[in-house]
Amino acid sequence: MSNKLVIEQIEKIFNHKFKIISYFQRDLTKFKILLIVMKNYNEDKLQTIESIIEEIPNSISSRAHKLNSITEATNLNYLIKEISNSDQRKKYLKPSPALKEEFEKYLDEII
Repeated sequence: MSNKLVIEQIEKIFNHKFKIISYFQRDLTKFKILLIVMKNYNEDKLQTIESIIEEIPNSISSRAHKLNSITEATNLNYLIKEISNSDQRKKYLKPSPALKEEFEKYLDEII
C-alpha cells in the first residue's frame, strides 16, 4: 500500500461525523477505553472496570484520569456500568445501544 493510501485511511479514522466516536478520540485514554469495551463486546466477554484500568498503560495516563474518563462516559450514557449478580463489588462496562450503533456505522465508513 502506498504512503498516500495509508495517509488517506488514517484521515478517514479521524475525519468523520460521529459524535460519540469523536468524544472518545479526544484523548488517548478515552480511545483505549473505547477499543477495549468494543473488543470485549464483540467477543461477548465481560471485563471488570478494574481490569480495564489495569490494561491501559500507566505511561498513557494516571489511574485517576482513567477512572474520571470512565465516569464521564457513563454519565454521558455512552458506556453502561453493569453490576455483577454474583459479586456486587464487581462492575462491568458495556457499550450503550447508541454507541454500538454508531460504532458499527463508523467501521462501515472507515473500512
